Amino acid sequence: MNLPKYENKPFKPPRRIDSSRPSSEGSIRSSSSSAAAATHSIQSKGYSLKRPSTISPLSSLSQINKKSKVNNNDICTTHETKGLNIDTIVYMMMYRKPSSKKKKFRTGDGFAKYISMSKRLSFYSDAGKFLGSLPISLDMVNCDSIYKTGSWEYQLDYKIEDSSELQSTIDLINKKKITPSPSAKKSSFSNNRNLSSSPTPVSKSIALPTSTATATATATATMAELNKDNTLIPISNLFHSGNLSSKFVPVMKKADIYTDSKAITNSKPSKTSSSIGVAPKRTYLPLFDISKMKNPIIMNKLRTTPIDVIIDPLLGNLLRPHQVEAVKFMYDCIMGFERKIIKEHSSQISTNHHKPQILNKDSDISGGCLLADEMGLGKTLSTITLIWTLLKQTPFPWLSPCTQAGVPSQGLLKKVLIACPVTLIQNWKNEFKKWLSLNRIGILTLNANNTAAKDRTDVRNFLRVGRTYHVLIIGYEKLINVADELIDDSNNHPHKIDLLVCDEGHRLKNNNSKILNTLKNLNIEKKILLTGTPIQNDLVEFFTIIDFLNPSIFGSFQSFKKRFITPITRARDMSNSGNFAVIEKGEARSQELIEITQKFILRRTNDILTRYLPPRTDLILFCKPSQSQLGIFRSILTQSSCDFSSANFNSSLELITLLKKVCNSPSLLTSDSFYNSKIKSQQANVSLNSYENKTNESGKLRVLMELLKKIQSVTDGKEKVVIVSNYTQTLDIIQNLLSSASMSFVRLDGSTPSKQRDAIVKEFNKIPSIFAFLLSAKSGGVGLNLIGASRLVLFDNDWNPSIDLQAMSRIHRDGQKKPCYIYRLVTTGCIDEKILQRQLMKNNLSKKFLGDSSKENRDSVKDDLFLKSDLKNLFTVLTNTPSNTHDLICSCEGLGDEIQYSDEDDSDISRDISLEYQSSSPWITGLQAQKFIENKDYNSSRNTSTSIKKCLLGYRHINPHNTRDVFDEVLSQTLPNLKADLTFAFIKPGEDAEPIILSSK
Repeated sequence: MNLPKYENKPFKPPRRIDSSRPSSEGSIRSSSSSAAAATHSIQSKGYSLKRPSTISPLSSLSQINKKSKVNNNDICTTHETKGLNIDTIVYMMMYRKPSSKKKKFRTGDGFAKYISMSKRLSFYSDAGKFLGSLPISLDMVNCDSIYKTGSWEYQLDYKIEDSSELQSTIDLINKKKITPSPSAKKSSFSNNRNLSSSPTPVSKSIALPTSTATATATATATMAELNKDNTLIPISNLFHSGNLSSKFVPVMKKADIYTDSKAITNSKPSKTSSSIGVAPKRTYLPLFDISKMKNPIIMNKLRTTPIDVIIDPLLGNLLRPHQVEAVKFMYDCIMGFERKIIKEHSSQISTNHHKPQILNKDSDISGGCLLADEMGLGKTLSTITLIWTLLKQTPFPWLSPCTQAGVPSQGLLKKVLIACPVTLIQNWKNEFKKWLSLNRIGILTLNANNTAAKDRTDVRNFLRVGRTYHVLIIGYEKLINVADELIDDSNNHPHKIDLLVCDEGHRLKNNNSKILNTLKNLNIEKKILLTGTPIQNDLVEFFTIIDFLNPSIFGSFQSFKKRFITPITRARDMSNSGNFAVIEKGEARSQELIEITQKFILRRTNDILTRYLPPRTDLILFCKPSQSQLGIFRSILTQSSCDFSSANFNSSLELITLLKKVCNSPSLLTSDSFYNSKIKSQQANVSLNSYENKTNESGKLRVLMELLKKIQSVTDGKEKVVIVSNYTQTLDIIQNLLSSASMSFVRLDGSTPSKQRDAIVKEFNKIPSIFAFLLSAKSGGVGLNLIGASRLVLFDNDWNPSIDLQAMSRIHRDGQKKPCYIYRLVTTGCIDEKILQRQLMKNNLSKKFLGDSSKENRDSVKDDLFLKSDLKNLFTVLTNTPSNTHDLICSCEGLGDEIQYSDEDDSDISRDISLEYQSSSPWITGLQAQKFIENKDYNSSRNTSTSIKKCLLGYRHINPHNTRDVFDEVLSQTLPNLKADLTFAFIKPGEDAEPIILSSK
């Protein structure tokens, strides 16, 4: 008995043919009707069918299918003779989830497309949906291999050879509509009619309709010839779809959405309508129905935009007016709109948000913006709102898949990258969880314990997988390690990064920074920088940030320097204080710079928060130096041999740092390298050894400990305090004093592991028994939310005012329920006080170029200078004054009066200089020259005084020996014990603060 030989061949699953094809699969109702349908379908494809009448249609069909299987299997196992010269090769394949089980089940069938030019094998579902791709050479493509990419594994079945089937498959993959020819439509209509009217098998005794009989005869003659020539017929051509609908209509309730009465309606979009800003002729509907919303917030748009972008009420109902303005500002900038400038933000914020403005495109803005609000105004919430809005909505619906009702199902953004300091990674994730919950949005953070390889894998998966993760939050340092994956995928992968958010963006001020260059290489058009202190030192850093946001808006750095930096710097130079031509040019360039940058910079102050947060009281306390500190100052300055005629700031930096440490505590001398190498080694300074270990010989430490004791006793332990210092060695001393006083505390500085920082902050905010938080200003003074405390002590000052401002904003922010008190401790008459004065003058530079249009800041063109006379003044110790700062700006007796300032102060200086400078003769006498120099020095001093006075507006002048009115109960009970240690105070009370009478003791 001859049995058929068993052959182990790959399983070929049933083919699914797209319903849009002219000939789709269907069930064979009867042998005769299926044969007739098959022959007509074959004829419509251009095949001539001939066969003997003795062969039945079904037996002929089985023979054809058998030959087709054998040939296709051979094609799949070899590439030597066929397919090498074809650019695109298509295979049938199956895919499944990776599994270690022996028995595997396939998830579905689909197609695999290999493109010879790019050497990439791409996988698609049977509906044409893209599943993944991988680079591979053609000789590695075969049916025996398992390919893995994304979350699937794939196995090829056979190669599609028929040109018609190959073309229809490629059209399905490329999402092209397949339109049958007129003859095919006519044949299909005829077959439908015949199939429905002839459900019974056809025999020789039954008379067939003319068309059916002719088709059957033709098929009978053709199939014999076809079998003879071994010609392959695609299986899809042997079946007919009958009366199946060509379009799937989902069973769904019509969306309850807003219909725009002005929406443009008509046909499908043209090719030219796909460009951004040109709306195709179709009806589009927004995601939300504004008729059912209370105070909807609608984004601004172009005149041609056919759809509104509306902030989700989930977040929109939580936003304050200034936060709504921030969201709209960022939206306008990243969309490149020409924004209308509002000079007085706090008073001009509109509450009528349901009427969007119609704006135009701005060629200067390429998608970047700088949100420079002061700390505590809610920059994080505003940014989250914008991200969520654009992940779900788009102003360009024709570029996104839409529902049948015309609602875009995909937003403008698909992937968002947030770069921030490592201490803020968990804070950002917590904010997303707080406002949205992680069920709505996918957040990926790179674990600090991950290896570099694991980080790179996570980043690749983030960009490859479409909807699992939407936002990647990464630290600036780790960004460099995964730069290659981000750069490659952002250029080649379909899921590229659409928006970049840089928190604490002032860290990008250095043009040579690796982090900045890495971010530039990502080539992300839409960028948002968040910072409370964008200008920290000079306009060079400012240009670096602006050029990153909107490249080439100012041209090259050399052109920016020539047009802006040079004239502005010359106008602020004291040697040109009498040259009004130079001053005028500098002021003109300043105003031009302000007008340009205000298009993409938004800056508001904390004054906006007075309606939403508890009052904040600022207290600057001047602490008298101890006799030990004064002795050390004299000895160091006498023996340091500093030549002030040739000295500059950099050469004197070590000496300045040493004097700052002495202001904190003399015990810090022992660990100072400059002191040990240059001062202590000299025999004349043996007397300093007696002061080295005297921890308590510090006026500021005595004031600090007295304040802490009173805070505990007056508030019954219900209030907490944050203590900030720029030196970890100073924190060590304070930590020992707290331990000696049995005060509980936690600490965060540069040595604290990043994975523990968030836990420390939560512990301090939630556990009532923890009294103090020791914080390093540079390591932890950025972005932390310490609302568990209502009092903060800034123990020492930094040259950069932004660092101190950041640190002081840790407690007065959203979520705070108690009145806040900020204490700044300054050593009277020493370098501590000189640093404070420099900070006050430098703050005016930031105000000038960030939108503060008040006259006092417009006129501040010479307020951040550092002359040699100023450097010499740094090393001068004044012992006979309660406050050198107060002496510079006022001559009152410190009775609690508020400082007064008038515009005449500036006009008097200008008038005096102009009288001396303007002369009819180019020659002047020696007496006139001497008088001019004296007036110039006098006006320079007056200019410094005026700058400091403007920064201390609103502060009360209080001499504790002359007045009994203060605005803090803790200070009220502390002053009697500190009569010898506290010399003066500037106090800026909050809105509702009431003066507190000092105890009569």
